[in-house]
Amino acid sequence: MNAMPNRSDVSNTANPMTSQLPWNQHPLVRSPVGRTIGDLLALRPRHQPLDGFDDVYCDFVDYIVRCTHRIWEEKDIGLCRTHYADDVVMHTLAGPAKGRETVVQGTLGALAAYADRQVIAEDVIWCEDAPTVFYSSHRITSRSTLEGSDALYGAASGAAQMATTVADCLVRENRIVEEWLFRDNARAALQMGYAPRVVALTQAEGDKAGDPQRHAWRRQWMDKVRSAQQAWPEAGHPAEGPMRMLRAAWVDDLYGEAAAAVSPSIEVRWPTGRRGWGRGYLIGCLVQLRAQLHDFHFNIEHWAARPLPNGEVAVALRWAGCGVHASQGAWGPASGREILVAGSSHYVLRNGRIVRDQTVFDELAVLRQVLGGLGADLPGATQ
Repeated sequence: MNAMPNRSDVSNTANPMTSQLPWNQHPLVRSPVGRTIGDLLALRPRHQPLDGFDDVYCDFVDYIVRCTHRIWEEKDIGLCRTHYADDVVMHTLAGPAKGRETVVQGTLGALAAYADRQVIAEDVIWCEDAPTVFYSSHRITSRSTLEGSDALYGAASGAAQMATTVADCLVRENRIVEEWLFRDNARAALQMGYAPRVVALTQAEGDKAGDPQRHAWRRQWMDKVRSAQQAWPEAGHPAEGPMRMLRAAWVDDLYGEAAAAVSPSIEVRWPTGRRGWGRGYLIGCLVQLRAQLHDFHFNIEHWAARPLPNGEVAVALRWAGCGVHASQGAWGPASGREILVAGSSHYVLRNGRIVRDQTVFDELAVLRQVLGGLGADLPGATQ
């Protein structure tokens, strides 16, 4: 096992950090799991040190849930200016977005198209990467109806979608300074009546116009994955088990060894409607992704864990992988292109065994790369 470096500099947030405080610190900071929206939004006195945060927030989970509710459901979009850093970077598998005003405009545009959007907090798995430097992995189910004009899906149609999103946020003094956003966009497309491959092809054709260097971020991310040395949490951290499970599967191709870490009746939820139970179903999901990508490189970029009710533990892993799409599979015939996949996996552990795996990545953006978009056809890319 590689030892986790003891670092206090958090400027390079693509690399995981060891929390300087125990993973289960502040037991009064409760998970949203099993709580009603009324309970979540009830005002309470502060019971966790939050230097520089607005007085309305009683703890870090309250900050994440309440500010999301205020911005998206109460429509106080201008709060983005007090809750995002001026130079914030938002990472998605469709490309990065930079700057606070970009966040404001993006939120305005989304609510103009989907004004009835509901954002349901399923869990907030968090840690302190360094004193006063907080990190959250916020799993959301959102429901919305196309009641305005959308650049991808056109004019108002009344089509509804319900998609799972995980937003990983690095937060200092009330402001999100970096965010990684993973959304099940292919499932949303299906619910609205569109074939994901057709949507991805339209996007890929649009990607080929304009300055190709705007897609350089994808090459840079893949280079980081290939050169990364996997760091590990401190011994006994709950994230160790899920991390070893994923690496046994995707690094060593030891799927039986990976399955030994999970409950025989594990519940599995993966993108684009993959829903099932049991070790065999989980292995199927893991193999389906890995088998299509040759020369595969994989790295876990961040982890966190929090206690759940009834003695269970929630673990969040942010990860990225890349390889050559050289085998036919769920993404169609082999394209020979280099593909980047990045996502977040939320696990529930009971007595040290994984009883639930909810993994989210943007499979629409994966298909977009398979079809030559997002710079997958740039000179120097494998084809």
